[in-house]
Amino acid sequence: MVAPRLALISKKTIKPSSPTPLSHRIKNLSIFDQLNPCSYMAFAMFYPKQYNPTLPVEPTHISTILENSLSRALTSYYPLAGTIRDDDLHVECNDVGAKFLEAKIDCPMSEIFNHYSTEAEDLVFPTNVPWTPSKENLVVAQLNHFNCGGIAISACVSHKIVDGSSMINFINHWSAMARNPCAPVSSFQFIGGSIFPPVSIPIAEAILKSKTRGNHCCISNKYLFSRSKINSLKAMIAAESRTQSSSTIDPSSVEAASAFVYKCMASISTRPSVFTQSVNLRSIVKKMLPEEFQGNASFLFMAPQIADPTEIKLHKLISEVRKEKETYFSRDWETKNLVTTLFEKVKSLQNQLEKDDDEVDVYKCTSLSKFPFCDMDFGWGSPRRMCLGSVPINKKIFLMDSQNGDGIEVLVSLKEEDMSSLETNSNLLEFASPSLGF
Repeated sequence: MVAPRLALISKKTIKPSSPTPLSHRIKNLSIFDQLNPCSYMAFAMFYPKQYNPTLPVEPTHISTILENSLSRALTSYYPLAGTIRDDDLHVECNDVGAKFLEAKIDCPMSEIFNHYSTEAEDLVFPTNVPWTPSKENLVVAQLNHFNCGGIAISACVSHKIVDGSSMINFINHWSAMARNPCAPVSSFQFIGGSIFPPVSIPIAEAILKSKTRGNHCCISNKYLFSRSKINSLKAMIAAESRTQSSSTIDPSSVEAASAFVYKCMASISTRPSVFTQSVNLRSIVKKMLPEEFQGNASFLFMAPQIADPTEIKLHKLISEVRKEKETYFSRDWETKNLVTTLFEKVKSLQNQLEKDDDEVDVYKCTSLSKFPFCDMDFGWGSPRRMCLGSVPINKKIFLMDSQNGDGIEVLVSLKEEDMSSLETNSNLLEFASPSLGF
């Protein structure tokens, strides 16, 4: 196994290149921030030497570029250089800084990807950091050097401060600073707390508790839906809707893949199940927020509970999720009305999520499809591969565009005994294949 071959070269603290103004020293958290844990989201970008002829040969040159550009990026994303107060309602933007680790992995990069499980990929992340809670050093990055000359850059960023969209923006901003050290430092705004104030503490704590229940002993696997298989799946769902409902459902690739994977995962259990999806609300709150806004702006949408897993109908599930979204996206909101509606929604989510692992199985889906991963160019081209590593969140589904853009890659996380059943699920394997790296 490759794990013993990692050697830590250095460990530094990177502070913002300019101090945060006193007027920005306290950031109020929003309802969207409040309902997310202090855990680190984690992404890794792989740059093989053979695909990046401009990749510097000298390791110290690479680390200097990344350290200096990270320092400049933190000036724009100043809350990420701070610490979260114990009340979980404020961030001290005190310029404590980010951790930056450098490591050498004594194997070729290709060896990392010769496994269906994500266990080998975890090597490029800071040890015991991804998806774990922390209220300080809200960014932890690691530069990994492989003996083939390629590198991997991993970034762990606090979900309490940003969602997936803002995290990708942060990494893209970091890479832009690396490509052009003379570029002016951008000004972003973290003002969600003043527009979308937090809800009552007991409700928020109940939802956060529900997000961490049953997350022990989980493993993650990846499955690839090729473009041809996605098209076949979409056609199957459309045909199903024509014969079983009054209207035809024409699902998107993400809708088809996420609903199908949920059905396969739910079939492992005999308990009732619920499908939830994290949805980016930026398109409906954009008139309430400045263009420079960064932070959390995602919310959980939930389909009705299904008592018997064998009764899951893909077209009906997709229709129900669409209906739930349309309740929000079809209206021209005023800020006060949206906050009130979200508060009521949070209370109903609390009631449902608290049942997870006791009475029902709650499957949590997040799509990163169409995110601008190709912009992560630090000066030596776009990453050849992106990964999340292992995700220790039970019944979690992540979707990303496949590396060549010709399909959907799905990461699923389950308890080990449930994953064993999923790996032999004939319905899943009819449309998806275990994903192996490059």
